[in-house]
Amino acid sequence: MVKKKLKLTSWNGAVGAMICLGIFVGGCGSEDVAGSGSLTVLLESEDVIVEGIEPGDGTENIRDGWAVGFDKYIATIGDVDVHFSTDESLEAKAGDVFVVDLTQVPAAGLSLWTLRGLREGRWEFNYRTPGARVGSTRHDSVAQADYGEMVANDWTYLIDGVLTKANGQSCPPAARVKPGGKTPNGNMSGGNACYDAPSVRFTFGATAATSFGPCEIDDTPGFAISAGGTQTVAATIHGDHLFFNGFPEGDEGGVTRLAQWLADCDLNLDGTVTRAELEQIAPSQLPELDERYQLGGSPITPLENMYDYVISQLKTQGHFQGEGECPFDGVEHDHKD
Repeated sequence: MVKKKLKLTSWNGAVGAMICLGIFVGGCGSEDVAGSGSLTVLLESEDVIVEGIEPGDGTENIRDGWAVGFDKYIATIGDVDVHFSTDESLEAKAGDVFVVDLTQVPAAGLSLWTLRGLREGRWEFNYRTPGARVGSTRHDSVAQADYGEMVANDWTYLIDGVLTKANGQSCPPAARVKPGGKTPNGNMSGGNACYDAPSVRFTFGATAATSFGPCEIDDTPGFAISAGGTQTVAATIHGDHLFFNGFPEGDEGGVTRLAQWLADCDLNLDGTVTRAELEQIAPSQLPELDERYQLGGSPITPLENMYDYVISQLKTQGHFQGEGECPFDGVEHDHKD
């Protein structure tokens, strides 16, 4: 799928407010002091959010033939919090929280936070994806109406995407489907009749407030500050976890990406899957969630409906420096490609 990249409006980011604690107070001036340096933090989108996910047999393709594209992938992110690795009392924070459309983040990342006066040495890195209601700032990539919805509903994410497949079909649970005038195509998924559906849109907001960290990359924790230097790191949001066949605690190379389950959630067969539909469907009602899926390790237990499943996957999407790992809400998950 080819996606047109939207042009970012001119915006230079914002410098986060810094709070320094303990004996670190002496380094809190606007200029770096001797033996200290600065940190620039970027927001980075995984390429699949911007470019989509193609079907195919590769480990990073959608394996059941669907192509995935995102028109909006709005996220609330911020509350950067760093700690000196050998003295937790030394802390610096950039409390700014931004609501950003990740489909519009440039390949080089978006500079949003700066911390100055950090002591030379290694630091731990943490950040959050909270709800948007309290203290968030709208980035220029987000329309005012969308931002209003994010704030009103205290959403962490607002996602609008589409699945496409020439011979695609939707096979909603027989106990829930309301087909209207739609005629089954003669295929079955378990006991569920299938209907032609070459395109299925999915659109929903979600509150999935999550803390990520302390983060590491290649088994190296956080980042290092050198005297008089400026270090740059990135908080990276992945976009393919919605299509994982579970919640891996090992190498992501063992993950299979599948999308048929989402197409099967279109209960009224109007071509769009909504939160209300996801909330009506239990995982056990989808034959697609078969032995290929391992649902242990979900941040939400039990998974009562497919909206719980969506929120749980969204809570695992925060990474560091691309593929670096960050425990979410204190839970270790190793998602390495």
